Formats: sequence, C-alpha cells, structure tokens
Amino acid sequence: MSPSQDKRSEKLNKVVDNALNQILGQEATQIIYDYLENNHCIQRYEIAEKLDSFNHALKEYLGSAAVVVGKVIQQSLELGGLDENTGVDFSEQHKLLTLA
Repeated sequence: MSPSQDKRSEKLNKVVDNALNQILGQEATQIIYDYLENNHCIQRYEIAEKLDSFNHALKEYLGSAAVVVGKVIQQSLELGGLDENTGVDFSEQHKLLTLA
C-alpha cells in the first residue's frame, strides 16, 4: 500500500471511529470492534480496506441502526472536507453510504 493510500485509510478509519463513538459511546464501540474482529476478521485499522465487509457486518450486528451510523459518517466526511482533495475518494464514500 502506498503512503497516500495509508493516509487515506487512516483518515477514513478515524471518521468511522469518531462516528461510532459519537453514536454508541466508547464501550459499545469497543464491542462493535470486538464483533468485527471475532466474527468477520476485520481489525479496526482495516475498515477502510474492507469497507464492503464492514458494511455487511455492521448491518448484520446493528440492523436498521446501521443507517444512522452511515448518515453520521457521511456528514463527517462532508463536514471534515474528506473528499478527493484530501485523500478519501468518492468510491470509498459511496461504499460507506450504502449503510444509509
């Protein structure tokens, strides 16, 4: 993975982490991360690279509440200016928006 891809992944992972913590709180977010790791082999730092699997796992675990997470992530991307100019491309945003 190139340094620019690493930076994109890091930014996107932070947005996801912040959204989960904002909605669910720190303890519940850790439970989600444990679920992702134990049931879907997705580490916290791998979410950006495994967005399709992350979306599926989050929908499986949270059900319709995953829509709220998707909307908060979308808003965070928009408000944070995380678009193609800062490293998160449209395809990554689109994959996250499939939660909504």
